[in-house]
Amino acid sequence: MNETVLLFLVVIVASFLFSLMMSQIPVLRVPSAISYLLFGILLQKSPIQLPTEELHWLSHLGDVGLLFLMFLSGLEVDMRFFRTKHTGSVNPLVTASSIFFGTVLSSFVVAWIVTAIAPGNVHPYMLALLLSTTSLGVIVPVLEEKGILHGAYGQTILLSALIADVSTMLLVSLYVNLQVSGQLYDFLLAIAIVPGAMLLYGLIRTVQQTRIRKRVAGDASARLRAVVALVAAGCALADYAGSEPILGSFLVGVVISAVPMAFAKEIRSYCHGLGYGLLVPMFFLSVGLNFHLTAFASPAVWQWTTLLVSAAFLVKLVPSIQLRKQFGTKAMLGAGLLLSTRLSLVIAAANIAVAIGALPQYLGDAMMLTSIITCLLSPILFMAVMSHSRPAMS
Repeated sequence: MNETVLLFLVVIVASFLFSLMMSQIPVLRVPSAISYLLFGILLQKSPIQLPTEELHWLSHLGDVGLLFLMFLSGLEVDMRFFRTKHTGSVNPLVTASSIFFGTVLSSFVVAWIVTAIAPGNVHPYMLALLLSTTSLGVIVPVLEEKGILHGAYGQTILLSALIADVSTMLLVSLYVNLQVSGQLYDFLLAIAIVPGAMLLYGLIRTVQQTRIRKRVAGDASARLRAVVALVAAGCALADYAGSEPILGSFLVGVVISAVPMAFAKEIRSYCHGLGYGLLVPMFFLSVGLNFHLTAFASPAVWQWTTLLVSAAFLVKLVPSIQLRKQFGTKAMLGAGLLLSTRLSLVIAAANIAVAIGALPQYLGDAMMLTSIITCLLSPILFMAVMSHSRPAMS
């Protein structure tokens, strides 16, 4: 057997056993996604050193896992919750939008305070955007594992994370484009993927009404291959337009979720099996393997990290207070804690901010370390708070 394949199989088995062990910890019940991330961190510090070629291979597989995870995130968006009226309760879309605007406002306040006391050149707008974001890629697996993704509570958290992720992704792109090139055209080209997704939805619905669909649709397996091809095409088009491929894969997931089709349950089941069974764990494993913890040895970085971690939780917990009336105190606290998680977007954006001079190096390192700490703590705290919650809320 090829040495790379054998090593890959060993890593899969070991990471699964580690995840299984972590899930049995009393009270905490560490989510499987975070278990794989922790295993990746331990693996890079273990006596067994992975060859560079294998690390690159796992990293590329992790990139595919991230794209598929964002597709699954879009697939989980229930379009019924976008209706103006929703079963007599508050529309989750309205609540999610309100939480995001409250987060942005709180983040700007914190950013201005940090700008006033931090040495060096700190752009408050960039720092506010970094604090406003969340990690949809971490939140969706946790909600799925908890079994509350498809109810009003789960959809409210999902939509809150979605709005925060997409909005900050676009705003960071706009800010960077204006700082680097000063051309609004580049930003408009980058967001062309959004109307492109609407056109894709219209095209699929038009094809569904023609006779040719019976000849080309095929069974569930054929439709799954078509879905995977659409994900690949969406990622490629987004990258070509200068946008983020994860935005393209996410929008394809939303389109597939919105289109009524035969074998919908089978396709969703196949996608979940492929994603959560292999590709998504590889993404979190690769994230753990690529953490460079030695870069955070500076005491100054840890001092600012303490402040930023506190701010990261604060700007999410305060706007989540509005969930108390509808879902209760524990659910309100759980939502605020889970929405506090940050990961890949913050790490990427912090690196860009340092490169263009929007943040000093020490603050960029502190922001990256903040994302690591929140993505580890937030899901665990959420599971602890919600450990005895009633599924009726879902």
